[in-house]
Amino acid sequence: MARREVGEINAGSMADIAFLLLIFFLVTTTMEVDAGIGRQLPIKLENPPDINIEINKRNVLEIMANSNDQLLVENKWIEIDELYDIVLDFYTINKVNKDVDINMPNYTDVDVNICNTEINKLNVLLEKDPENIVFKTEKNKWETKMILCKSIDGGSYKEMNKQAIIQLKNQGGTSYGLYMEIQNILKQVVNELRVLECERLGFPDYFELKEQNPDDQEYIAKLRVLVPERIIESKIDR
Repeated sequence: MARREVGEINAGSMADIAFLLLIFFLVTTTMEVDAGIGRQLPIKLENPPDINIEINKRNVLEIMANSNDQLLVENKWIEIDELYDIVLDFYTINKVNKDVDINMPNYTDVDVNICNTEINKLNVLLEKDPENIVFKTEKNKWETKMILCKSIDGGSYKEMNKQAIIQLKNQGGTSYGLYMEIQNILKQVVNELRVLECERLGFPDYFELKEQNPDDQEYIAKLRVLVPERIIESKIDR
C-alpha cells in the first residue's frame, strides 16, 4: 500500500495572528504605576529673606536611621514597630489639652476673627507688593482656614503649631527597606488622622478624594490644614 503524503501546512498567517494578539494584550492590559512618595515642595524664592527663626525643640520630631538600620528617635534607640505610636503622639497628644506632654507640639484655637485679622494684614502687604508670591500663598491659606471655620460647628478648630515638623535623617548606608518602612508609617499616621477628620466633619471618603477633581480640592485643602504633613529630609554624613 502506498504511503500517503501529508501536505505542508501554510503557517504564513500564524505570525500575523500572534502579532495581533500581542497588540491586543498590550492595549487591554493595565500596568501598575509606581507613583512615588507624595510631598508638597516649598515655594522657591528668588531672594529669600535673611531671617533667623529660633525653633522650639518640642516642635521637632527627629528621626535618624544609620547605616546599620538602627533607629534613633529623640535621642533614644527604638525598634521600627515603636515609631507609629511616637508619630501619633506627636500629632495628637496635646490637641485636646495643652502640655500633656511638654516634649510634643501644642495646638492653638483658630476662629473666624483670627482669620479675618490675618487676611486684612496680608491685604495691606499685598497693596504694597501685589506680586509677592509668599503673601499670596499665605492669604490663600488663611482664606481656606476661614472657609473651614465657617463650616465647623462652633466656628473654630485646633491648629498644630506652625513650627511643628518631622525631621528625617538618613546615613548613606541606610537600607531602602528601612527608609520605606519609616515613610509608610509617617504616611499611615497622616492618612488615618485625615480619615477621622472626614468622618467627623461629614466629608467624602478620604481615599476617594482626587487632587485633579475640582469638587474635591476644597476638602483636600481643609484636610491639609487640619492634619498637616510636614516632613523634611536630610542626609547624615557621619
